[in-house]
Amino acid sequence: MIRAYTSTVNDPFDRGHEFGRIHATKVARTVEVYRDVFAYHAGHEVDLADPGGRALKAIKGWAPDLGAEIEGIAEGARLPVTDIAAINARTEILAAVGAGGLSECSAVVLLGDDKAAEGPVAMQTWDWLREMDEGWFVWTIPHADGRVTQTLTEYGVVGKIGVNAHGLGVLFTMLHHDRDGQEGIGLPVHVAARRVMDECSSVHAGAYLLATAPVSASSSVTMVEGGPEGRSAISAELHPDGPGWKVPDDDGILVHTNHFLDPRAVPQDSYPRQHPGTLIRRDMLRRGLRPHAERPTADAVRTVMARHASGVCHHPADVGERDHVTLATVELDLPGRQIKASVGAPCGQP
Repeated sequence: MIRAYTSTVNDPFDRGHEFGRIHATKVARTVEVYRDVFAYHAGHEVDLADPGGRALKAIKGWAPDLGAEIEGIAEGARLPVTDIAAINARTEILAAVGAGGLSECSAVVLLGDDKAAEGPVAMQTWDWLREMDEGWFVWTIPHADGRVTQTLTEYGVVGKIGVNAHGLGVLFTMLHHDRDGQEGIGLPVHVAARRVMDECSSVHAGAYLLATAPVSASSSVTMVEGGPEGRSAISAELHPDGPGWKVPDDDGILVHTNHFLDPRAVPQDSYPRQHPGTLIRRDMLRRGLRPHAERPTADAVRTVMARHASGVCHHPADVGERDHVTLATVELDLPGRQIKASVGAPCGQP
């Protein structure tokens, strides 16, 4: 059963306070998991006050409503606000402590023909720490002016993958850039993704917003929309020297794994040299999806993503302390303005 929660208040601080109060135990567990993960990669305990404080300053400067929401979560959960800011900045802190070998997620968009009955299809796996297998949920967030955001995220983190009432979808994968973490803690990429869902009505608006995001670590935020005016998508490759951009290929397919596609950033991406699996995953998905490009269906995309040969459907044989698995498979129902999430990998195995 998918864990889900719908907020009942609209004010950002009050919404966060309500959430933190109701989910205090789960938020505290998220903090403790990441406290341990940071220490594991740093080789010593990391005091969350400093990176959390830096993250909160960046959040309040670029997304003040989300800064207030984070302050509300902290007060509701009776935790230091720097703890909550730190888990929202988990990508940035991991980069700062040198955790460069982490990989996460394969994301797929098939725009399809503008006249097709179905599509676009937007789907991804979320591959992350085994310790977080019960640490995620789907959050529905009504706003005072009638907007609605729905996001799959972790308890205490304001957003990740999702869709809004305009039918704008957001997919999310981790990237690695040589300058990640070199200049402290900047705006958390998770906060950037959530603000797009909260405020933007189109791919065009989302791209212009993300062009202003002062990030210190890298991720791809792939935005997709499809309606009577046409279908479009773009990946914003956020990084300290960026952003970079990738639009769908001529067949309307856009696939993102864990390496940069913008040629300007590729020389600063050492990740695929040590972890070529990201290249294999993207190639396998591109080739498998090509026959479905014109008339895409979610079932066809899930079948391609369920193949185990390339590691998209991820079931590692060895269970380790920092083992990564496919925690969830996420489909964005753009016409329905909702997330369809399933526990575990695309093949249906948990």
